[in-house]
Amino acid sequence: MIKPSFDWFKKNKVPAVLIPGLVMASVLGWTGWKQLENYKQNKDIFVWSGIVQKVVDGDTFELVNGLTFRLIGVDAPTDDPVSTKFLESLILNHKVWLEYDRYQDDKYGRLLAWVWINCESKPTFLPSDYMHLTYNSSREGLIENPKGCKQGKLVQEELAKKNLVSTVKYKDRGELKYEERLRKIDK
Repeated sequence: MIKPSFDWFKKNKVPAVLIPGLVMASVLGWTGWKQLENYKQNKDIFVWSGIVQKVVDGDTFELVNGLTFRLIGVDAPTDDPVSTKFLESLILNHKVWLEYDRYQDDKYGRLLAWVWINCESKPTFLPSDYMHLTYNSSREGLIENPKGCKQGKLVQEELAKKNLVSTVKYKDRGELKYEERLRKIDK
């Protein structure tokens, strides 16, 4: 029987957004810990697409199902109406496709994703752990759009082209899928 602990959650890379609910479930006697080994496959949490119902700020939005997402790899200035309005123009009330990377959530419990728009069909994304080789070493970053979204646009890239966000290099962490692609815009 699995005994959940902080170390167990960390070892299994369970996002912080899930931990309070799992702790409560444990207290109430839930015994489905074995099901968590493949939690990244849970389509209720890690949805592949959705309609954006609200843009919170220049790098955060909410889907109609209530899940809040933060754009991975970029940071918009706090309370910046220009980046917020531009993000709204791209995604509000539109369908987005969500691609996950080696880090799935931030310290505020928001899910992290690469966000694609205007895809011609359902994109075929590489697995979230594709970049991971060892603790903080990575494969070479991706430059091309995924299959099914060759004509689509990466939202983070569109914001970066307008200088509305800065690219983020996560300290002591491995490289993200499109990190190099974004850095080329900064040059």
